[in-house]
Amino acid sequence: MNANKPVIGITGGLATGKSTVAEILKKEFEYYISADEVAGNIVKKGKPALKKLVKVFGRTVLAKGGSLDRKQLAGIIFNNYKKRKLLEKILHPLVIAEIKRYITQFKIKNRIIIFEAPLLFEARMEKMADIIVVVASSKKKQVQRFIKTGHSRKDSLLRIKAQLPLKEKIKKADIVLYNNGSLKELKKNVKSLAKIIKEL
Repeated sequence: MNANKPVIGITGGLATGKSTVAEILKKEFEYYISADEVAGNIVKKGKPALKKLVKVFGRTVLAKGGSLDRKQLAGIIFNNYKKRKLLEKILHPLVIAEIKRYITQFKIKNRIIIFEAPLLFEARMEKMADIIVVVASSKKKQVQRFIKTGHSRKDSLLRIKAQLPLKEKIKKADIVLYNNGSLKELKKNVKSLAKIIKEL
């Protein structure tokens, strides 16, 4: 996508550590985009996308103050394939359009661009990146990490099942960053990755 400086797409499976990787890279590179942050802005109180979600899924997806109740929405979509696809149909085009807008702005400055998207492959965003980094770990580690955030094992497995299998993401990756060890080890590997990216 960028003739001079590359666009690096960061993705991975549930609780593989991709957000941690992205946070470390964020300190190394000025131009960073988070698909989750973009999605969060799109569904803020009063935004058209939130009104659309309420129309489709009902007022039960709203918290007391009128903002989106993410936990309630997750409970609906991860237990119903059709509803999950309906949510993706509503949000993915808006998120993709916004990320493309950021990339276009940043490319003018001719800098390396990092964007993190958990559903990079599922939302067919791979063409937006010149290089794709997949953060991977064992399913056991994924479940353990997600349970630590307050979710059940059942919920963890439902969410893993809802994504493209990690082994398929690994096949599509240009670079695979395995995260089965300590945080110290991950940080060291990400620093090495940042060095490689800067030399591209």
